[in-house]
Amino acid sequence: MLEDIKNKINQNAKGISNEINNSASAASKMAKNKADSVVLGLATKIIISSMNGIATKGFSYINNDKKYQNIIDKTWEMLPLPMRLVGKDTLNYEDNMFFLRKSIFGKDKERPEVDSKDESIISKTIRKMFS
Repeated sequence: MLEDIKNKINQNAKGISNEINNSASAASKMAKNKADSVVLGLATKIIISSMNGIATKGFSYINNDKKYQNIIDKTWEMLPLPMRLVGKDTLNYEDNMFFLRKSIFGKDKERPEVDSKDESIISKTIRKMFS
């Protein structure tokens, strides 16, 4: 009878241990997803702000590859550390930034601007970098 009680206690302890591990794993996964969404959201805001800044400089500045590259580099330095740790090459950051230049400012005729559709393109592009 004492042996039965010991076995029952051991089984309960294993069950509790498994539940704790599963809960901890689920909590960790939720925290990671939340951190990822925070990082992506912050990166989106930074790049939108950068694009708005360059829009004020006009097409001659935007279409100058050397000047635009300078903006790309400065924007990279402002991005959240977790994003920068992944690396420019891994994220194809520069190619994506040149894609954004063409997508955002390529349709503008009179003066460059970043509208809500452009902000959506920026957000989608950043998410794509991480997929």
